[in-house]
Amino acid sequence: MAQEARLKLRMQKELKLLLVDPPHGASFPTLSSQSNITDLSSIHAQICLEETFYSKGIFKIKVQIPKRYPLQLPIVTFGTPVYCSNIDNGV
Repeated sequence: MAQEARLKLRMQKELKLLLVDPPHGASFPTLSSQSNITDLSSIHAQICLEETFYSKGIFKIKVQIPKRYPLQLPIVTFGTPVYCSNIDNGV
């Protein structure tokens, strides 16, 4: 039980850091300081890239937080399709 409390405290700390000082170009529309940590199994994020080929694009990302976090890494998936010429089945 003590480990579960420590993990919850860590998630609260990391959530606060995301909201106070988010990574450049990232936003978290479904998160707020009142978010319930016990129900936080996935985080929806948006990334806006600047000064790149994909500038002015908004990319949706889903971060799934495993129950054993931080011992098990989050799973990150893109919700926005991104074309890459290096990975093209039609060529």
